[in-house]
This record gives sequence, structure tokens and C-alpha cells, in this order.
Amino acid sequence: MNELELFRGDTVSVTGKRRKQTVCVALSDDSVADERVCMNRCVRNNLRVRLGDIVSIKAFPDIKYGQRIHVLPIDDTIVGLTGDLFEVYLKPYFLEAYRPVTKGDTFLVRGNLRAVEFKVIETDPSPSCIVAPDTEEDEKLTEVGYDDIGGCKKQLAQIKEMVELPLRHPQLFKAIGVKPPRGILLYGPPGTGKTLIARAVANESGSFFFLINGPEIMSKLAGESESNLRKAFEEAEKNSPAIIFIDELDAIAPKREKTHGEVERRIVSQLLTLMDGLKQRSHVIVMAATNRPNSVDPALRRFGRFDREIEIGIPDATGRLEVLRIHTKNMKLAEDVDLEQIANDAHGHVGADLASLCSEAALQQIRNKMDLIDLEDETIDAEVLDSLAVTMEDFRWALGKSNPSALRETTVEVPNVTWEDIGGLENVKRELQEMVQYPVEHPDLFLKFGMTPSKGVLFYGPPGCGKTLLAKAIANECQANFISIKGPELLTMWFGESEANVRDIFDKARQAAPCVLFFDELDSIAKARGGSVGDAGGAADRVINQLLTEMDGMSSKKNVFIIGATNRPDIIDGAILRPGRLDQLIYIPLPDEKSRIAIFKANLRRSPVAKIRFVIERGRSVFHESINSTRQ
Repeated sequence: MNELELFRGDTVSVTGKRRKQTVCVALSDDSVADERVCMNRCVRNNLRVRLGDIVSIKAFPDIKYGQRIHVLPIDDTIVGLTGDLFEVYLKPYFLEAYRPVTKGDTFLVRGNLRAVEFKVIETDPSPSCIVAPDTEEDEKLTEVGYDDIGGCKKQLAQIKEMVELPLRHPQLFKAIGVKPPRGILLYGPPGTGKTLIARAVANESGSFFFLINGPEIMSKLAGESESNLRKAFEEAEKNSPAIIFIDELDAIAPKREKTHGEVERRIVSQLLTLMDGLKQRSHVIVMAATNRPNSVDPALRRFGRFDREIEIGIPDATGRLEVLRIHTKNMKLAEDVDLEQIANDAHGHVGADLASLCSEAALQQIRNKMDLIDLEDETIDAEVLDSLAVTMEDFRWALGKSNPSALRETTVEVPNVTWEDIGGLENVKRELQEMVQYPVEHPDLFLKFGMTPSKGVLFYGPPGCGKTLLAKAIANECQANFISIKGPELLTMWFGESEANVRDIFDKARQAAPCVLFFDELDSIAKARGGSVGDAGGAADRVINQLLTEMDGMSSKKNVFIIGATNRPDIIDGAILRPGRLDQLIYIPLPDEKSRIAIFKANLRRSPVAKIRFVIERGRSVFHESINSTRQ
């Protein structure tokens, strides 16, 4: 300390590996050799050094008192904690201590029989300052980081590479001689986490974050909307490195040829010129989110503006498990809860749906305990609070209640019809299991043998033999979503709208995969072409053409299975029945005596009955629905 001309309590700057720096308070210890220093684990982590590594120390007399600092707690260290972290931990730690802090550092605070770790996100002045009594401490628990995002690892890695590299190490691009990316467009269904990703990137990179909500830019005064946009970009350039995030981009930058208002056109033009006018080294990146990328003006979607377009899609089973783990980390779960099973069953659910699922399950648990709670009392017994734990049964109940948000406007359901409800038809059941259930439950085996699963099946046979019932049962058995389409509903009077309806249904089915699409009365929309001259302007023919292209274009990676049902297979267009479309034709016959017994048993499972043998023997040409009405 004498060589460095330091006194006890002086502030010093310590440099470790990769030029990592932090600030500390110097104290003397006679038991330590002159060439050695002692530092705690947090300081070692901040410097990226281990015991025995070399560090350099120099005096730091110019350090200023801070105006404000912004700190966040590390999630893992606050699990189960309640109360005000500022009062319990931060205030006693900094009060009258004049501790120096550096942006990006972590520090450990002990108190209340627990140790909590905090990270310094921002300091003013930056990057180091001393926390004095009049320094404002901004401790936000609501901020999100990369750990709070699940189900989109690939996309997150791409975004980190495109956003953090230009902001943190612009010299890399300068050395190679290329321009860093300017803009990123995130698109995907609502609730997948587009806005959350942008906030996490801003927090983790420590950049200034300027949020523009599309509709807020608009103003009734001429020229003010464009002025608001200009101010946002000026503010970001002043505070660079910065991220400008435009939420709901399609609201302020629609296709100019399709907008009738002059204001929207001027805003699009202003946005184009602002993105072109970003200075080469201004360290500002523009991110935008939309769930309608094809409504955005094409001039924005070229290199130099929104260079990259990243789809934030509906998560698969692994992604759903990640999201569930994030949402349940602070929940009290019973031992029987199997998150993997819930993730497998929640087909088509996005992050927002899974958050809703968790809160619905928790509410159901509270409802179950309502008889133990007296609402008139001011407090609730500790025993009752201890007994609250969300069970697997609560999650199953919540799953039955919640639909994927992408499919709210389409009637999507997982039916409650099982194989037991269908009497007879054993061969048909087995065929259906092989065609629909196996690809959903064992996709790895199909991949191993290089097989592509069948895309569709056509049930035909006399009315009332159980064609619709079979479709429902197979959807339930493989826990797939089930979309039932009534043929005539697709046809509308507007030109082109019938085909658009078909496209929408297939898009929704792909989003909610695995999904069973059931076309009841297929002959009403898929009659042989050429016979409908003058009928609704040939809409029926165009609907068939659209159906054919959708069936061919269905990606084999998406488990979407089509079932058609008809009692007039002779009038259906031949192109629909070729291999690769509805390639399996299954005849549902009138039941024989064995099947009739099975149907009666299935229908009378819950009814007290006497011997029914004589009814079965008499009803030789009776089919499924007739037996049901006979029972009633």
C-alpha cells in the first residue's frame, strides 16, 4: 500500500482477465504478503479470475459520487423471499458505507438469515461511482432477462449475435469491413414472447431502451406523428448504445398502396428515411414486432432497414417445458406434478397460454380449499396456507379449460370420446391408430425408417355408422387438437373469401399441430369439378383447388391429419383421393351381431338394463345412431 501511495479506505481500480475492471475499497492486512491481495468470491467473479491469478491495482482518486444506480436481484437467490428487498437488504448494505460500484458487477448482501445476490445494471455517472446517502437506488424486480424466456433458444441466439455484437463490439465489424445489422423484425403469433425478447435484450446488453407502441405515435395534428418518430430516433442517438423497439409495426407502417389515409403514408416514408439516416457508427439498433408481417410495407423489409426477419413460432414440447419451468419456479407444486407430461399435452399453447394455464391451476387449488377458508376473517391459518400446493389434477383441469390463443376464433377442442364409446369396428380402430396415433406418439421411429406418415383418410358408408364419432375418438386418443369443419360454412358470397377461409383453417391447424382436421359432409365442398357452371361464380371449384394445394403444401414436419366423411364417395373429385392427399379410404359398414352387442354395451355402460339379447337379434340392419335412439 505504501508503494501505491494508498491509505486505508481509498478507492482502487482492479483489472483482471480480458481487461475486466472493477472498483474496490483498499484495506491493509499484515498477515498477507506484499505481492498478494485478498478478495471475496463476488469480486473474483466480476474480474473473471481464480485463486492464484495475477491482477493489477491502481489508485482511483477521480471516482465521483453517484446520482443514481439501478440494480436487480439474481432470480435464484430470491426464491421464496417476500417483503421489500430495498429495506431489508440494500438500504443496510449501502447506508453510510460509501461503497464503490461498477456497471455490470454483482455483489452479495447478507441479511435476514439469507444471502441475496444483486447485479448493477446502470450507474450515473457511468461506469463506476460511489454510493452516497443521496444516491437514488432503482431496484426493479419486474425487469426480465434471458433466463425469463423459454421455448426459443435458436431465435434468442440469433438475436444476441445480431444485437449484442454491434452494440458491445462494433470494432469487429469495422475490422472485417462490413456494415453491422440495422434492424430486426420479429414476427409470429400473439403471445409467443416478441416484446419480452426485446426487453430482455435491452436489459442484458445494458442498452438504452426506447419503446414505441405503434398506435401511440399517431396524432390528430398534421405533421405531429412524424415529429414523434423523429424525436424517438434523436433520443436514442443521444443515449447510444440504444435499442428502439416498435411494437405492432403493422399499425404504423402498413402497405402504402392499401392505405387510404395520407398520415399513414407519410409515417411510412418518415420511418424509411430515419432508418436510412441512422449514422454508420451511431450504435442504434431498431427492433420491431408484428403478428402480420405481410401487412408491413415491403420497402421496410429490405437490407439496410429490417435486415433480418426472425420467426418466433409456437414452441414445441421441449420449448413448452422450458416455459412451464420458468412460470412454476416460484409456485408451490405437489410431488405428483409432472411438467413434462403437461408440456406434451399442451399442444399449440404459446408462452402466454402457459402462463394462463399455471394461474388457472393455482386458482383451482384455492377453490378446492375454499371450505377451509373463512372470508370474514382478517387472517388465514398458517396450516391452510401450508396445505396449498398445486397438484397434477389442478393442471389437468386447467388444460381442459384452456384453448390455445391462436385458435380462439376457431372451435378447437380435444373431444372426450374414447374408443370405449365406439362399439365394434375393431379393424377400423386399429388402422386409424397406425395412421394417426403412431406418427404423433413415435415421430422418431418414422424418421429412423425414412417413412412419411399418411396425410389423410376418407370415411364412407351409410349414414349413422359412427364416422364422426371415430374422428373424435382418434383425436382424443392421441391428445391432438380437433377442428371440425362443416363444408357449407366455408362458402361465402364474396369473391375469393371462400378460398381464404380454407387457407386460414389450414394455417391454424399447422399452428396447433398435432391437429386433426375433420371435414364432415366432404361431398358438399369437394364435388367433381366442372359441373358447377354458373354456381356462385365457380366458387366451389376454386375451393377444391385451394384444398388440393393446401394438402400438398402441408409440411410433413407438422402433424396435421385430415379426415373426410361422406356417404356419397362417388361424387367427390378424383384428385382429392389420390395418394398424398386422402389416400386411405375406409368403409364403415353396418354393424354385424358382435358389433351390435358392443354398441349396445358402449351406449348402456351407465344405464341399468335387463338382458338385451333379444333386441340385438331382432335389430339385424340397425346401425350406431339407431341403437342409441333405441336405448333412449
